[in-house]
Amino acid sequence: MSRLGQSLRRRATESRLRRRLRRELAALHIEGPTDMADVCARLSERRGKPIRLLAYPLEVPGPFGLWLNTPSADYVLYQAETTRLHQEHIIAHELGHLLADHPSDEDDDAVWRELMPDIPPELIRRALRRTSYDTEHEREAETVATMLLESAAVAGYVPDTAHTPRAKRAQRALGDRQDWL
Repeated sequence: MSRLGQSLRRRATESRLRRRLRRELAALHIEGPTDMADVCARLSERRGKPIRLLAYPLEVPGPFGLWLNTPSADYVLYQAETTRLHQEHIIAHELGHLLADHPSDEDDDAVWRELMPDIPPELIRRALRRTSYDTEHEREAETVATMLLESAAVAGYVPDTAHTPRAKRAQRALGDRQDWL
C-alpha cells in the first residue's frame, strides 16, 4: 500500500475513534470541556469501582504509566519523576485505554519484572488470565489522550452561555463546535 493510502486509512481510523469517544463521553454525561478529575469520577461511577491515580517512581528508561484493572479498583500508575504536564498526559493516555475498551497492562512482563522482580511474570499472567495488546492500542490511547487534553485546555476559556438544559441542547445542535472535541 502506498504511503498516501496508509495515511488515508489512519485518518479514517482516527475519525472513527474520535466519533466513538464522543459517544462514550456523552454516555458518561460529559458534554463539554472537562478535566481528568471529572473523567475519572464519571468513569469510576460507570465501572462501579474507584480509579486510583498513583504517582510512582518508574524506572527510566521504561514505561511512563500503566493501568491495572482489579476487582476492587482501577489503578493508574504514572511517573512520579517528571513534570506535572507530562503526568497529565500519562494519566490521559491510561484513561484512553479505559475509554477505548482496551485490556489493562496486567500482562506486560517488563512492567511486572520492574514492579515485582521476585515473582515470575508467567505466574502473574496466569493468575490474571489476560491477553496482550498491540501498538494499535497505544496509538488509540494516544489519540484519546490528545482529545482529552485538548478538551481540558479549553475548559477554563470557553464561556457557558446557555443556562438551561434545553438551551444547552440547542446551542450544541446549532452552535459553533469550537469548544469541544
